[in-house]
Amino acid sequence: MAMLMASGVPVLDHIEEELEARPRFVVIRPVYEELVKIANSVTGTARKQALFALELVNKFCEVVDYELLSGEDVDDAIVRYALETGAIVATNDRILRRKLRELGVPEAYFREEGRRVKVEGYYK
Repeated sequence: MAMLMASGVPVLDHIEEELEARPRFVVIRPVYEELVKIANSVTGTARKQALFALELVNKFCEVVDYELLSGEDVDDAIVRYALETGAIVATNDRILRRKLRELGVPEAYFREEGRRVKVEGYYK
């Protein structure tokens, strides 16, 4: 979602509107490191978006130290963190979203039709 924010979509505002509250926005360290890797390894628009996404994360989110377990990828760490903390996961990754739904983890995702971020699976 950080890359979506970098493209100009007001992701955080949409999430606040959906939840009718101001949540704590968290990015786990492996996701942050993935953005840094993209910013340092590609060129052009993707690099600019990654750099801007890092700027937005640093400004609006709390980066939480969270370690990858042996054999775990970043998506696995996201799921584990959400299950441990009850967090809502903001992602547009279809495979990750499917896994989150199967495990009953609330998700926030971008709906192209309405150009809005929607939250599913979260009940007040």
